[in-house]
Amino acid sequence: MNQRGFTLIEMLIALLLMAILFPLAGRFLSALTAANLQQSMLAQLHDEAYYLAFSLEKAVRRAGYCHGDCAGTGLTLSAAHCLLIRWDENSDGRWEPPSSAYSDYYGYRLRAGNLETQRGVADCNGSGWEKMNDPHNVRITAFNLQVQGDRVWFRLRMRSVRWPALEVEVQRWVTRENGDAATKG
Repeated sequence: MNQRGFTLIEMLIALLLMAILFPLAGRFLSALTAANLQQSMLAQLHDEAYYLAFSLEKAVRRAGYCHGDCAGTGLTLSAAHCLLIRWDENSDGRWEPPSSAYSDYYGYRLRAGNLETQRGVADCNGSGWEKMNDPHNVRITAFNLQVQGDRVWFRLRMRSVRWPALEVEVQRWVTRENGDAATKG
């Protein structure tokens, strides 16, 4: 007699093996997905850190630029977490005051876990500052500045809001390309 198919015992063994293997595969895929999400967040942190560092480098290099006779200091550290910069953006030969719609005064500060910027500021107080980072994903934990001659050192440290153990730090020495107007001559 020719039989086709599986016996009851073979079917029960196959079901038992599937009952053991499927939950293990589910746990493995779940862990793999979580690791993938963490790596994606780490890559996003790196991207955001380097974007912010590039923006700060660009501002520091511009600090003090004047296509004419500007008086004053192009770069000032105000408090430990605030950078104030002036540059002649429209090359009209003067620094437009903070009250002007075309002000050449810019500020960068750390406040409440965010790196903020604003145009038209003479100090680091007040409201109306814009966040440079995404506060839903990233928290800035350190923004330190130091000036040595024509070089500016800054450090940015940030961490993921969702995975606080994921942290990125960027440190840079930037050479100013423009001296202060008061020291030109």
